[in-house]
Amino acid sequence: MFSEKISKISLWDNLKNSGKPVVLYGMGDGADKILDCCDRKNIEISGVFASDAYVRGNYFRGFKIKKLSEIEEEYKDFCILTAFATRDAGVIKKIYELNKKYELYSPNFPVFGNGEEYPDYDFFIRNICEAEKAYELLSGDLSRAVYLNSINFMITGKLRYLENIETPKESGLDLLDLRDNLYYIDAGAYNGDTIFELKDYLDTKKINITKIAAFEPDKKNFEKLVKNIPGKLDCELELYNAGVWSEEKILYFNAKSGRNASLNNIDLKNKTEIKVNALDNIINITDEENRSLLIKYDVEGSEFEALKGSRNIIEKYSPGLIVSLYHRNEDIFKLMLLINDINPGYKFYMRKHRYIPCWDLNLYARQL
Repeated sequence: MFSEKISKISLWDNLKNSGKPVVLYGMGDGADKILDCCDRKNIEISGVFASDAYVRGNYFRGFKIKKLSEIEEEYKDFCILTAFATRDAGVIKKIYELNKKYELYSPNFPVFGNGEEYPDYDFFIRNICEAEKAYELLSGDLSRAVYLNSINFMITGKLRYLENIETPKESGLDLLDLRDNLYYIDAGAYNGDTIFELKDYLDTKKINITKIAAFEPDKKNFEKLVKNIPGKLDCELELYNAGVWSEEKILYFNAKSGRNASLNNIDLKNKTEIKVNALDNIINITDEENRSLLIKYDVEGSEFEALKGSRNIIEKYSPGLIVSLYHRNEDIFKLMLLINDINPGYKFYMRKHRYIPCWDLNLYARQL
């Protein structure tokens, strides 16, 4: 049974049973979430350390920030909780080296959603029917391995579940069977970086882009997008300083002027009012453009609503899809099921690219 493939023991259980001091590696938002969670679960944190360059006699949440060497002098053995996300190859190498030497866990809190609901065994059992349906929809042994290992990593925080499933982004794009005269719709374009990544990939395949529609709601990111893109690509461009959603309305934007800028219509503190709309309301696809169409959804927790707002396009044209699956706990199964409900004619693949924790987890979908 599918449930038997899921780990029942969470990283929090292991920490309680280890009998070792528990220390955090890193500061910031991630460390705040870990400290709050450990407090709720009565797990004592014994110290916080950072890379040597960040240790300047500073404090975080009452803890004096130490060097790893100081932690090692203080404790014979200890458990490490990584408290930040990274895709940097050098930093990831260091984390794996620490993992070989110490008992190390990388908590996988959702980027958005209820911060108190960690994706543990109970969470997946409560959603076991949907989780199993999504598993059955996936194509290929690697996709299913990525799915199961990602879930088990979320529960346990153990890096061994990520070691053998990470592949370069090109491996995901290879699955989409992209063709010439591509029309690319980028929902969550940031500063244009993923547009250039795609362009570099397509150049190696001798595939040309004829049109790009890029959406970026953050004002500062959009200014960078406008500065970076025009004149550097030989194709038609449509740039929108707007968010992608299920309908036309006003939402409040958590403007961080970075990749994790997010839509949020609940907490109004430090929020900026923006317009959002459905792709179905904006994008008009001609018969010529229908021949080769690709949509990327990386909209920082709004993927479900954005997909709902693309129902007509997905149902009628079956575009290639790239969808981020790591912003909310339920995204790993819920987004695939929504797409399949809209259009059951898709073949689904899941790929995990280099990142700690289980970020840059993407769904790649194309017509059967």
